[in-house]
Amino acid sequence: MADEPIFEGAPGEKIEDNRSRLAIFFGVLYRKFWKLITVNLMFLVFNIPAIIISYFLSVYLVALFIPEAANIPITEFSMLVFDSGFPTAMFFMAIPIITVGPAQAGLTYLLRCYSYERPTFNWSDFKDKMKENMKQGIIVSLINLFILIFLLFDLYLYPKVTDGGVLFSIANGLIIMVFILFVMASLYIYPMMVTYELRIRDLYKNAILFALARFVPNLVILALCFLVIIGPTLIFLLTANGIVLMVTYVFYLFLGFTLPGLIINFLINPVMDKYLNRKV
Repeated sequence: MADEPIFEGAPGEKIEDNRSRLAIFFGVLYRKFWKLITVNLMFLVFNIPAIIISYFLSVYLVALFIPEAANIPITEFSMLVFDSGFPTAMFFMAIPIITVGPAQAGLTYLLRCYSYERPTFNWSDFKDKMKENMKQGIIVSLINLFILIFLLFDLYLYPKVTDGGVLFSIANGLIIMVFILFVMASLYIYPMMVTYELRIRDLYKNAILFALARFVPNLVILALCFLVIIGPTLIFLLTANGIVLMVTYVFYLFLGFTLPGLIINFLINPVMDKYLNRKV
């Protein structure tokens, strides 16, 4: 069931909020800054299994897409993992694709409330939403992890087993498009899960429809999340400054999930609710 407004006007009174979503976003970011840090740290505790999986995935990504890494010393390989592989995995965690589903549901609910400026009780609301979405959260997180690994392996393997040509280019382009649509669909799954009573197949069906119908706006959201998560790493690659890399991981620790999550919820919730909840 969708969230209901917290405050109502007098009978016949119409309350209008003339602020832009951008103004509301920065207002929430300012007022909730320390709560965002607290919630990020709280979420990290429950998301440790996903972080461990992401670390091994980052090793896999480096070995897969940087073949020459197999011939370099272990110290240099480890540096590649931490300055390239893990930030990429972090991006997939923030979207979120790699995550502990019930904990992600709790986090998403809090960020949804922040985006609508609704009052929350961080721990109790987080815990309640974890319990409410335990089964669906676990199933969705496993499905997403499987699809991600499958598509990443396809993106690596397919060019190596074809002889090139037009058909190869078309097929490879289709795989890339499927991958992009899957990442876009992942933006919507958990917000729908914590707001509406939907079956898993309906979560994915609606998420795919939103991914297709709002392809360009979704690209903007992904670009913003990419800038937030990968941007600091790109600065490190350009400067080779170890302090930048350290600051990057400090950022992941304190805001790595809540800041991109807040961006996602601010941009997709009004659109999602417009079509799924006529009262919002």
